[in-house]
Amino acid sequence: MKKIILTICLVLAAAAVVCAAGAETRPSVSFAHASGSVNGGFPFAITMKVKSAAPADLEIPLTCKETGEALTITIPAGKTEGSVEYSTETVEKAVSRTFIPAEGEGYTLRDKSFTLKILPLPVAKFYSSVNFGYVGKISTVNITFQNPSNFVKGTTLQLRDQDNNVLSEKTWNSGSGMHAFKVEVTPEITGKRLLSVWMGDYKISDKNGYGAFTDMAVKAVRQVPTQEKKVAITLDCGWYGRQMPEILPILKKYNVHCTFFMTGFFIRTFTEEAKAALADGHEIGNHTNTHPKMAAQKNKINRLNQLAVPNKNAKERLGVVPRVFRPPYGDYDKELMALCRAEGMEIIIWSVDSHDWDTRGGYAKDPDKVFKRVTKKIEPGWIFLFHLDGKPTPAVLDRLIPYLQEQGYECVTVSELLASGGMELPPLVEEGSDEFLTEEPDQDVIPENASEG
Repeated sequence: MKKIILTICLVLAAAAVVCAAGAETRPSVSFAHASGSVNGGFPFAITMKVKSAAPADLEIPLTCKETGEALTITIPAGKTEGSVEYSTETVEKAVSRTFIPAEGEGYTLRDKSFTLKILPLPVAKFYSSVNFGYVGKISTVNITFQNPSNFVKGTTLQLRDQDNNVLSEKTWNSGSGMHAFKVEVTPEITGKRLLSVWMGDYKISDKNGYGAFTDMAVKAVRQVPTQEKKVAITLDCGWYGRQMPEILPILKKYNVHCTFFMTGFFIRTFTEEAKAALADGHEIGNHTNTHPKMAAQKNKINRLNQLAVPNKNAKERLGVVPRVFRPPYGDYDKELMALCRAEGMEIIIWSVDSHDWDTRGGYAKDPDKVFKRVTKKIEPGWIFLFHLDGKPTPAVLDRLIPYLQEQGYECVTVSELLASGGMELPPLVEEGSDEFLTEEPDQDVIPENASEG
């Protein structure tokens, strides 16, 4: 009996040793991390590992507790880890997915589950709706984030334009709600750029930003460098249109075309007068919306509106988009130059100011004095400044134009004059400006202190 019991014990002990040895030869599998996070819409690699290289391929089934999805991680023979890519969808609020591995004959499990947190996409906002840049300089475009905690460390962000060009790229490694893109401004990106922030294939900026990039080596036009005997007569149209019926016949009599720089107010208030000028073959230029001193306009959106609203008015009411711009009082700075060119226009100043507005100097009541002023010196490429409702303007034009023609000069529009000097206008990109417009419907009232022109 004792021998039988002893034999049984020896058999059981041997079996235990065999089982233990078998268990020791099975690799122990664990998740590379206990948990992870990803923004919805992006894939996530779930990884499992073993301490020593697997002697054969290990296939570990996973099941998502919340959705029932089935995945399989394969650790190849001779390797210590393997992964499976889990695709996620965008979410409005954070959700969790728990993945439970199944037991298998060829391995043992050290971890019972892996938790993946799926985060909403962050929302980017432009700190300034309008941004400026100059060729040869680095432009900083600041972005704020509505929910920076939703970022996963190491996320790549891109600043793109309307043509999907990547202007700047940076990896997110900060918990801050502010981010600065650095844009190297080159000649290839000058003009209007509608800016947006991207995260992979997802646009995460709630609205576009406006980028105005220019080359400051290109100066505002005061005189066109041409050898041809061509000049341009320009008339600024600010608040009043009563002299248009008198001036148009004078221009027609001498068969000349000029450029009328019109405010948005003028186009809206004196639409028929503007149409008459256009019908006679004259050029329509932009003279801001409400005739302010532009360099004193600190609000960037207001500045953009001063340029974009008249262009919109001209397109809707006259069927043309101005390509030349004159700032009231000749007042401008580099930001205005960038905005003007982004809106497809060049800044036009003047070679000689007629002073037809000047009451203190006596010009406003003396056509002879104005004529002497504008004819004191004349050169090819000259640009004359008059005002539509300058009191001496009709009489001066009726005398100046034949005088110029007698001297062999041809009076042309500003755009024609620029072309004669080989000067190109900025490219026109009409799309995208409307979303920045804030025109008020009740603004068309002539200010008490409005000056003629």
